[in-house]
Amino acid sequence: MQEMRKFLSDEDVELRRKGVLALRRRSSDDAIPLLLKAMEDTSWRVRKTAAEILLEEHPPERSVNGLIQLLSIEDNAGARNSAIETLVKLGKKATSFLLEAFETGNRDVRKFIIDIIGEVKDRKALPLLLKALKDDDDNVRASAVEHLGQMGDPAVVDALTEILKSGDLWTAFPAADALGRIGDKKAIPSLISALAVKALREPVLKGLGHLSAPETLEHIVPFLMDTSKTIQEEAIKTIGVFYHNGVSASFICETMSRLSGPDLINRLVSHAWSKKADIRVKAILLLGLMQDERALGPLLELYTEESLVEDVKRALVFIGRSKPGSLLPLFETDNQYQKRFITEVAVEVASPLYSAVFENFLSDGDGHVRASAAIGLSMLGNMTAIQVVKKLLSDPYEDVQEAAVTALSNLREGIDVDEFISYLKHKSPAMRRNAAMLLGAVGAENSVSALGYALKDEDVSVRQAVIEALSSMKTDESVKYLILGLTDENPHIRASAALSLGSVGGEKALDPLFLLLSDSDDTVKVSAIRSLGMRGERKAVKALIAMLADRNGFVVTTALESLGTLGGDEARDALMKMLASEDREIRRTAIRSLSSFEGLEEVTLPYLQDPDWATRVAAIEALGKRPTERVRTEVEKLFDREEDPVVRRAIKEAFDVR
Repeated sequence: MQEMRKFLSDEDVELRRKGVLALRRRSSDDAIPLLLKAMEDTSWRVRKTAAEILLEEHPPERSVNGLIQLLSIEDNAGARNSAIETLVKLGKKATSFLLEAFETGNRDVRKFIIDIIGEVKDRKALPLLLKALKDDDDNVRASAVEHLGQMGDPAVVDALTEILKSGDLWTAFPAADALGRIGDKKAIPSLISALAVKALREPVLKGLGHLSAPETLEHIVPFLMDTSKTIQEEAIKTIGVFYHNGVSASFICETMSRLSGPDLINRLVSHAWSKKADIRVKAILLLGLMQDERALGPLLELYTEESLVEDVKRALVFIGRSKPGSLLPLFETDNQYQKRFITEVAVEVASPLYSAVFENFLSDGDGHVRASAAIGLSMLGNMTAIQVVKKLLSDPYEDVQEAAVTALSNLREGIDVDEFISYLKHKSPAMRRNAAMLLGAVGAENSVSALGYALKDEDVSVRQAVIEALSSMKTDESVKYLILGLTDENPHIRASAALSLGSVGGEKALDPLFLLLSDSDDTVKVSAIRSLGMRGERKAVKALIAMLADRNGFVVTTALESLGTLGGDEARDALMKMLASEDREIRRTAIRSLSSFEGLEEVTLPYLQDPDWATRVAAIEALGKRPTERVRTEVEKLFDREEDPVVRRAIKEAFDVR
């Protein structure tokens, strides 16, 4: 121990760190005093190592008081920060010690304790946080207010309301925001009253935004015209929050129109050019909600900025749905990008007023405009549009052809299926492909025989479209042709047919799928493996186990996933063996695949300690499927010491650990 003390005081950082590492597996009596001393080191690496050993190897009750003492070291911020981080990681285990330590005359320590308790969010500390609201120190009181808001406990609303009324701006400011975060509507009257205090308007508006009570909107709208630009901005953001929290657009529009003057549009336009991105987006939203034609010109100037395109589009759609005729003049532009944009807006508005415009745009020189116009016409449900949209099936651009297929499928009730069956023999490959796509999209079962014949088409894209169409039919005859597709000379066709059979089914497909497991193309093998897994074919287990010896890692991992889906003792044993693989991705996939089997937590738990972060994530996700009490305890221990943000996020998502 004397040698270790020498190491810990050496000038060489690495030697000091080695001295700390040498304290592993030492008794608490010997190690803890030295580890606590090491947490005062000037090097963050030394402090971090000491903290890790304290957390991993020693009972919290033996070190907590020592960690708390570090909080009072005034000239060593590193020691204080390390102690705070370690106490936060100890979580609720440290609460009782922190409650006792709060009785100190050191205001900084009291502030640190409130911050630690606030991060841990232990309800046992609620009385202390309430007590801290009356602390002599401004910072302690403000911190207590902030953390009470983050805890979100309605029991503290009355106390925070009193603070809001107290006139103490230092604590009233965070109290307003905290009341909003807690979400208890009994705080509304106090928040509205506090709007009379200029210094509190910003946090009060934010708090009212959190609550989003429709009846409070009339108290917020007038601040859009406030003399303070900051308050105007906060009012804009708050009304935007109301909309996103489900308050109806019509109610917001009516309230703004009733309570604001004629200059509101100009005021919102000026904010739409703000340098603050969040203000710009919310101002554009409000311009749309106002449904005022005066906003059209300014909005069109804003859409040219890529980051604002979707926001401007949404605003124009609001205006268009209320006053569709107001958009008509906007179509008359020589600016091709503007024409694309306005056509997309018109498609969402879907007003019959645009029928002639859409039909005219089907012959526009811009492919994007033609495609949008076709969709727009179909959204109007006018069957007479079929004849004009049909012409786009032979458009020079494939994107336009696909839009035409979508548009025609929207008008399926007026489609002549026999006509499109005849197109499967058209001289143009594009027409044959698009006919197959459309027949599949409308589910024309009487076209199956013709589609089956089209599997002999010389064009690969046509055959691909035929496979996709047949997979949507799900009849005995379509299954027969999909099986035929498994013998296609093109591997992409074979792979597509195999995947389709996974969802369509049919006993006759089983042997052909088994044959594909020895296909020369790895993509085809992967598709066959997935298909067998999707079908739940227990007969496939032995064949899939054989695929675990494949040279291609993707083939192996896909086989592991399918075995996990199929289940059974044989599949489980095969997965267990793959845990010994040298390939990390294969090990991870085996861990995840074993999650579908019961009673394997003992097998999976050790991987929480794996040096590979992605393997730890795999173990967390697997254990999260069947979380026993022991599993939760071990995962919470990992969370306390884990530093990788991806792993910590995985724990939060799988186990709701905070």
